[in-house]
Amino acid sequence: MTKKPTLLYAEDNKESRENYAFILEEYFSEIYLASNGKEALKLFQQHHPDILLLDISMPLLNGLDLVKIIRKEHPNIPIVMLTAHADKEKLLKAVSLKLDGYLLKPVDVSELQETLLAQIRKLMNNQCILLDKELLWDGNELQYKNHIVKLTKKEHLLMQHLCRTPGRYISHDELILHIWNDEMPNFSHNKKLVQLIYRLNKKLSEIVQENIHIIENSYTHGYRICEPKD
Repeated sequence: MTKKPTLLYAEDNKESRENYAFILEEYFSEIYLASNGKEALKLFQQHHPDILLLDISMPLLNGLDLVKIIRKEHPNIPIVMLTAHADKEKLLKAVSLKLDGYLLKPVDVSELQETLLAQIRKLMNNQCILLDKELLWDGNELQYKNHIVKLTKKEHLLMQHLCRTPGRYISHDELILHIWNDEMPNFSHNKKLVQLIYRLNKKLSEIVQENIHIIENSYTHGYRICEPKD
């Protein structure tokens, strides 16, 4: 990631929201501001920000319920939660949501900056892979001409796993266990994997308007992402 990332900042207190957004402007190319959970979800779906900064207590949809929705399709997006002392128990129950940090309110400015800079550094360290011309995996999302390519949950899990080691074959069994992690594997999953990869290759070919095969297969070794292009 060479350009500045984007941030979704959801906070129901207008004064805090505007003050902290002003402070954070220098670190992000765009900051999307939301005053409640439903507005935050809509902005997330429209803009696909790189990092989320969410208040745990918001009207219409609270921060934890918002994270549950987002994590279903985006398991690795960095999320930092803002919480009052009284909400600490709620966070202890939210371990499964894999939060990347939380800050106690009132938030210390230097701590806020340090926490978000750490998430920005993580994003910058993610491996960007040029798959074909302007088709890019940025470490978390698939992009074509700087626009997010909408993937299903299983397509995202597939790309995520293959792109960790581009050029290396990954066995059918390993991919099945990663993609269908909530199911007991059986013979039907081999066919499901073949169909998933076929549909994804077809989708990407239609997007770039050229017959391409981003994912290659070997009968003995499994599947791999084609070697990154120069």
